[in-house]
Amino acid sequence: MSFARAVGSTAGAIAEADLLWPHRVRLIIRARLRRWGRPDLTEYAELLATELVTNALKHGRGDVGVRMYPRADRLRIEVRDGSHECPVPRTAALDDEDGRGLLLITAIADDWGVSHDGTTTWCTLPLREGTTT
Repeated sequence: MSFARAVGSTAGAIAEADLLWPHRVRLIIRARLRRWGRPDLTEYAELLATELVTNALKHGRGDVGVRMYPRADRLRIEVRDGSHECPVPRTAALDDEDGRGLLLITAIADDWGVSHDGTTTWCTLPLREGTTT
């Protein structure tokens, strides 16, 4: 899926209309995982996608694209944001309201990275046999 950023969303600022997108992406991921018979991945996949989409809205440029697909023994989530700047995890102060997204991704995802051109950030979750619920 792809969506255009609202007028007013620029690198560093998210327009009010775009604040709805992380929730919409969560609903789509939940429905897709249910259809694939993998509701066991929902909690982590939703959290990872939300963090990546929020980062794309906050730091990216242009349209945002989200893809999720099984790949061998992994579920891969990709978010394209149009920016060629690679995301860098940072250490947030205790009273900071943001700055922990990539730390969450590092802690939860099996692996994560950035495309060669810097426009897509991806992460994976393991697909283990027999873990469907």
